[in-house]
Amino acid sequence: MLIRCPSCLCKSRIAASEQLSNETRRTYNQCLNFNCGVTFTQLTSLEKIIRSPSQGSHPPDSTKQPELCLNPNQMDLLVGEPMPCIG
Repeated sequence: MLIRCPSCLCKSRIAASEQLSNETRRTYNQCLNFNCGVTFTQLTSLEKIIRSPSQGSHPPDSTKQPELCLNPNQMDLLVGEPMPCIG
């Protein structure tokens, strides 16, 4: 995600972040322009769920999203088991 500096509009980087709630995260950003150097915070929030789990949730399809299936032994931190991939 590209975050522009509010002062000079150059790219910035996320230096740190903290979870404020299940729907909101605060990021601490630094401008990459050495002549500017602004540091600022930004809030990112969940606006709405477009597709809910009740509509069906499926593991990633390796033919459509191969980058999500590169490591078949990658652990799902919420379940503690390897993530399955379709494909």
